Amino acid sequence: MIIRFVCIVLVFFGGTHCFSQTKRAIVIGLGMQADESWGKINGDKDVPFVVNMLEKSGYSKKNIVKLVNQQATKSGIMDAFISLIKSCRSKDIVYIHFSGHGQRVTDIDGDEKDGWDESWIPYDAYRKYGDNDKGEKHLIDDEIYNLLVEIKAKIGTNGKILVVADACHSGDSSFGLKVFSNYITPPVYDRNVTIRGVSAPFIIPYKSVSRKTKDAVQWLMISACKSFEFNQELSKPHVGILSYALYSISKSGRLEMYKIEDFIRRNKGPYPQTPILTGETEKYNISDVLK
Repeated sequence: MIIRFVCIVLVFFGGTHCFSQTKRAIVIGLGMQADESWGKINGDKDVPFVVNMLEKSGYSKKNIVKLVNQQATKSGIMDAFISLIKSCRSKDIVYIHFSGHGQRVTDIDGDEKDGWDESWIPYDAYRKYGDNDKGEKHLIDDEIYNLLVEIKAKIGTNGKILVVADACHSGDSSFGLKVFSNYITPPVYDRNVTIRGVSAPFIIPYKSVSRKTKDAVQWLMISACKSFEFNQELSKPHVGILSYALYSISKSGRLEMYKIEDFIRRNKGPYPQTPILTGETEKYNISDVLK
């Protein structure tokens, strides 16, 4: 009775945390980089499609944080995550989207069996190790994992998280721990295909001396490709294939993984590309986050 009275008082004075469930999102899109040696991509053009999809799924504009191009520095992305963590409440639904370059990075803490971390590339990250970037400007899968763990702690067991990575080498990029896979280099470079990453990894002159492990993830993740594959943009419209698949499928019906797989299989370029769904698939599905 006391709890009910407190909740009524909070709602009357503008509080909504007792029974409400808020949908929150961060949408990151990059079509340019401070380091111009990165190939030109169109991740920034994905953002309107993703935001449109989210708004139709019940996300309010005020709860969708957009980081585009120069806004999406490493510190800008981290600040957005920290702000999101502070805002989250029990039972909230959280959607995280990254459209940009992906790159493999030397694993320095020993949790990767193949010796490489996956990373999302912020605006200020460089392709090669040097004075401008010694790896600290890459958003490493270990960092993403830790941020998602904090979000999950705030939203609780009844909260839901979906992470979407429309980037090369994105498979398991929120996990930080995976099964070994052989690295595939495209057999022929096709100038007509835009890929969101590079074959050359970011090599940090450091040798791991220990092997760490992490707990099982408590979220869903859709990756545009496996960790050793390349993610190819559509030629028309010139946007991310995974982002556009989600947008197109959500317009016509329920979002299901087999539909995403079919879309990418029919529209991808000449390189091997396999979208994957990982995480708590036995507890909830994509449509629980994107309705």
